[in-house]
Amino acid sequence: MPRRIPDYPDAFAQWNVICSYGSYLSILASLFFFYVVFATLTGDDVCEENPWAFDDEDTSVSTLEWTTPSPPAFHTFEEIPAVKETQFNLLQK
Repeated sequence: MPRRIPDYPDAFAQWNVICSYGSYLSILASLFFFYVVFATLTGDDVCEENPWAFDDEDTSVSTLEWTTPSPPAFHTFEEIPAVKETQFNLLQK
């Protein structure tokens, strides 16, 4: 669209409408984002220690990061834990 022209050509009218709707959508998305941030910071809900713990033990995830409490304590491990091959890694091969 040309600059410094108070009236744009009719060829740009539909693009102007599309851009206007896009800006309205961006404003709504921003408001929704700030609502989610506000609700998260002021809410009393506490996350589970392991969100991947399912009822079925075959599908439950028991990797190293989920074996410690959340948030992890300072110096959680006295020694660096040995990471070994798991059943999940065997299935990917």
